[in-house]
Amino acid sequence: MSKNVATPEDVYHAYRLLLGREPDSVGYAHYCSLIEAQALSPIELSRRFIESTEFRDRWGILTIPDSGIKPDVGIITLKSEACTQRRIQSSAFRYWAMCLREKPAFLHRKLWEWCFITQALHERGMLDEGRQGLGFAVGNEPLSSLFAKLGCCITASDVDPESARRDGWIDTQQHATRASELNRRGICPDAAFRANVRFREVDMRAIPDDLIGFDFLWSACALEHLGSLEKGIEFVLRALRCLKPGGIAVHTTELNCDSDQETIATGPSVIYRKRDIAALADRVRGEGHAIEPCEFDLGAEEWDRYVDEPPYDGPAHLKLRLASYVSTSFGVIIRKRDRGTENPFV
Repeated sequence: MSKNVATPEDVYHAYRLLLGREPDSVGYAHYCSLIEAQALSPIELSRRFIESTEFRDRWGILTIPDSGIKPDVGIITLKSEACTQRRIQSSAFRYWAMCLREKPAFLHRKLWEWCFITQALHERGMLDEGRQGLGFAVGNEPLSSLFAKLGCCITASDVDPESARRDGWIDTQQHATRASELNRRGICPDAAFRANVRFREVDMRAIPDDLIGFDFLWSACALEHLGSLEKGIEFVLRALRCLKPGGIAVHTTELNCDSDQETIATGPSVIYRKRDIAALADRVRGEGHAIEPCEFDLGAEEWDRYVDEPPYDGPAHLKLRLASYVSTSFGVIIRKRDRGTENPFV
C-alpha cells in the first residue's frame, strides 16, 4: 500500500484527543467506514476531525499555520475578483499576511484586501526599490509601512481631520493625520520609514493637480464612501491621472452578493453591483486603459457561504450583511494606457 492507512484504534484516539470525549457508536462507525472506503491516512483522518462542526464549536477555527512562500514577480495570478476563502488561504496571501504581521489565512475580508493589493502590485513589478506609490484614504492600514520596507517611496494620504471627524472615521480609529501613525506595527525600520514615507491630506473627490508621476496607487474599501456609486467610479477614473503611463492602480470596494438590480446607490456607504463593476470596466477601457477581466466567483468553500451579521463578531468575516444585502470585497486592477502598448495585460 502506498501510504500508511489509519486504523479503528486511530479513530478512538482522535475522538479523545481532538474532541475530548469517548466515541459514540454512530460516529465511530462513520469514520471507520471512511477509512475502509478511502484508505485515509492518520493525517487525513485527523483533518476530518479538525474540520468537523463539533471540533470548531469546541476549539474554534484552525487556519493554515505556515507563512507561505514569497511569490515570484511577473507571474500573474490575480484578476479583478471577489474575496474568497481559497484566495485568502493561498500561499501568496499567507506570505503577505505574515509580512503585515497578521495571522496567515485569517478569515477576514480586510486582510484579503491588503493582501490582494500587495500581491497585485508585486506580480506586476511595482514593489521594487525606488518605485513611487500613492495611497488614498490610508487610515491606519499597514500597507504604507510594508511598501516602504520593500524600498518604495510612498505618499500616504487621508482626508483632513475635520472631515474625518464629521464622517466618523476618527471615532472608529480609521483615520491618519501623520506619517508616523502608519508604522505602528513596526513593519518598516524607523529610519527607512522616515526616508520613504510622507503624509498628505487629500480629499478623494478633489485630487490635487500636482499628485502626478506615480508608478502605482491604491485604495482599500474607500471609494464606496464618496457619496454615490457614480462618485466612486469618477474617483477611480480621475486617480489614473496620478500615474505614469503604464502605471498600476488597485482598488477594493463593496460588492453586492445578493442582487444585480437593487442596492444602496447613494449615502455614506454604497454597495456596487456586478453591473456597476462591469460599467466601470467599460469606462476604463473606453479611455484607453486596461483592466484585468472581472471574475465574480464568490467562492464555494465553507466560509464563503457564511454571512457575518451585525455586530460582526462571527467566526469569519469574508461576507457580511450591510443593511439588507450580503456584501463582500471586490478588487480591480487597472493599468494606465502606455503609448506603443496595444494591450498592456498581454
